[in-house]
Amino acid sequence: MYTKPLLFVFLFASFSLFAQNEEQTLFRNARITGGFAAPIFTYGKTDGHSVYGAGGGAGIVFNRFFAGFFGMGEAFTGPKFQGDQLGLGYGGLWLGYTTPSYKLVHLYASMKIAGGAAGAGDFNDDDWDIDDNWTDAVFVGVPEVGLELNVARWFRLSGSAGYRFVGGFNGWGPLGKNDLNAPVFALTARFGWFGGRR
Repeated sequence: MYTKPLLFVFLFASFSLFAQNEEQTLFRNARITGGFAAPIFTYGKTDGHSVYGAGGGAGIVFNRFFAGFFGMGEAFTGPKFQGDQLGLGYGGLWLGYTTPSYKLVHLYASMKIAGGAAGAGDFNDDDWDIDDNWTDAVFVGVPEVGLELNVARWFRLSGSAGYRFVGGFNGWGPLGKNDLNAPVFALTARFGWFGGRR
């Protein structure tokens, strides 16, 4: 006799209790402690040839973590094919972690996740001349780890080693579709505010 009303009361009370809970989100308890802009320089080797890269990024600091965006351009010194050389451009999400960041020298790790393109052309001068007849859309992931030096309260310098994973590259000339997957070394200078004193 009282089963249905009691069930209704129980469900209503449960719903009300559930509705009073605050919504949980990933960054709800994260406290922004700073932000930065950073030039990035990379070096690596592919098929025995040097690869030089330059780019930059910016991010927001959440205590030991940071999140932001970046962009990179890399030129391959060789091999050349039909008078052209290979170039790789990509940009996207940049996530990182430093600990203990208040120490003069500390651990630095980051993950770059990006989309971009590989193309052939002449990259020896300031104006990249890319062959419109050949480009591959690519996905790039670069995990890296290294050490960071607190040069000043507003300047941090890191050296890191990582590995560049490239998906979507179909090969070009003597390079196979997996030949862009290679170790890379990066020098990153972060300028900004990284939080208060410990």
